[in-house]
Amino acid sequence: MGRNEKLIKEDLEIVAVTAGLAPVQLPKKVISIFPSFAHRNFQLYFAGQAISLIGFWLHQVGIGYYVFQITHSPFWVGTTIAVFGLPFLLFTTIAGVLADRVDKKKLLISTQILDAVLAVLLGLAVINGVASLNVVLILTFLSGVAGAFNLPTRLAFIIEMVGGRDLASAVPINNGLFNAARFVGPALAGFLIATIGVGYTFLFNGLSYVPAIAAIYAIKPIKFRYRKDQAHPLVSLKLGIVYSFKHPQISHFILIAALTAVFTWPYATLMPVIAEKVFKVGPQGLGSLLSAAGAGSLIGAVFTSAMSKFKTKGYLVLFGIIVSSVNLILFSLNDNFLIAHVLLFVAGFGLLTQVATVNTLIQIASPQHMRARIMGVYLTMFIGIEVVSKLNM
Repeated sequence: MGRNEKLIKEDLEIVAVTAGLAPVQLPKKVISIFPSFAHRNFQLYFAGQAISLIGFWLHQVGIGYYVFQITHSPFWVGTTIAVFGLPFLLFTTIAGVLADRVDKKKLLISTQILDAVLAVLLGLAVINGVASLNVVLILTFLSGVAGAFNLPTRLAFIIEMVGGRDLASAVPINNGLFNAARFVGPALAGFLIATIGVGYTFLFNGLSYVPAIAAIYAIKPIKFRYRKDQAHPLVSLKLGIVYSFKHPQISHFILIAALTAVFTWPYATLMPVIAEKVFKVGPQGLGSLLSAAGAGSLIGAVFTSAMSKFKTKGYLVLFGIIVSSVNLILFSLNDNFLIAHVLLFVAGFGLLTQVATVNTLIQIASPQHMRARIMGVYLTMFIGIEVVSKLNM
């Protein structure tokens, strides 16, 4: 069977599984830029995640601000974020093995329920004045464990929502949604911290999981026909790692992800310190800076999705690397608060373009039966190495 015949068969199966029409019928011009939005599944997923990820950024801004307020130490700010990322270094590849063997939808719902409970517990602890640094670190680590099992499963689940034809559109939108939530989340976090207190950023994050869980529950995934791995989990783990580093395309892009994790991605970690020490602004100024980067990521998602049919995607990766690197270097030399917003906006655009395209290219090159394992290796190299770099700050 040829590729076109396979795609036609896949399209028919998608229509059958997702009950045809999407909840919102978008104009053809919009679908031509965002083909993944033609799918019922992806519209549901997008709506749920749009709310949940605003909550995530409420939490991230709140945690950095709270730790800095109780310790007055940039070291503990970086360490707390690193503690959240440490499980990604330890568990994402193992999580990929599990996700390749179980129902991904059920695994996603389970991990999100756990994360919601942890966020609510942290919020209540802060509001009631019992959230010591140790309490914050323990709950943050457990949240990282939930995320380590959620993220590779989520990335491997994308193709089960939209199929192979529109994967190159769905991946950048998924990445862009995560980063674009910074356009709203940090600004809202600054407002909440200044008005009712930092504890409510964690509490609202926990509540924001409710629509995301409901959306995933309503999704009807495409069941691809492939032979599931029956090998011992350790053998499956080894096969996924070996395949990732022996495949010429996947290995090169994993290397790019690792370098990005060390030299580019961690810039947001010390933003609470930069906001206070360099620009001398409060929580609302911090939210404003992170929102600028999030707005750039939003434009980057639109751009990358519109370029989903662009064949030589390697040029998009190079373009994103140059744009993000140059603007972050200029940001490090700048002490003007307004100019900082422009530089972070452009840096966010370039970084999203690069990361989303790398993610897409790895997914396209991954065989269905080990996609979650390869995503686990990719995330270990991307997020895990970022954690190591934070520990050395």
